[in-house]
Amino acid sequence: MLGDEHAIVQAVCLHHGPYEVVIAPDGGGYLDLATLYRNLVKELVAGADRDRLSVMVKGGDWVFGSTRVDNALIAIGLTAGQLPTRLFCPQVVTDTGAKLSKSLIRDGQASLPAGSAPWMLDTRMWPGSLSEYADRLLEMAAIFLSDPRHFFRSYSAGELGRLMSQSTRSVTTP
Repeated sequence: MLGDEHAIVQAVCLHHGPYEVVIAPDGGGYLDLATLYRNLVKELVAGADRDRLSVMVKGGDWVFGSTRVDNALIAIGLTAGQLPTRLFCPQVVTDTGAKLSKSLIRDGQASLPAGSAPWMLDTRMWPGSLSEYADRLLEMAAIFLSDPRHFFRSYSAGELGRLMSQSTRSVTTP
């Protein structure tokens, strides 16, 4: 069942019988697939405002999970034309290839990996000016947008740091 800002998931556990969980953007129930359900609710809420174009920006790791969210949105009555617009960005990884996890670092469960910098988790910590940050970000985006293949690969935090630390007009990506 679906409310304005929540979903009620009803299921049957083979060991414990029927149960119901309320999933809402501000917290609530827990399911093993909570991230999928949370995204379902967020995308429904964002899409409810027909006076704005909502664009979901997601990491490349969400490409396949979004198919499940789309299937759920269609199952509750949305048409293909009502599905949210999504922009998938390159995955940011550590030097070991693991996803750079902001939440684990913020929660103290992991340390800032080699090659990454505090501003990658909190842009207010950028060592230069705001206009310099915006310029560097736009230059890097121009490189990524120059070839769609850039969006189907991962970038290490160290490589992004390198691209952002110097003017990318003189930098080429491998």
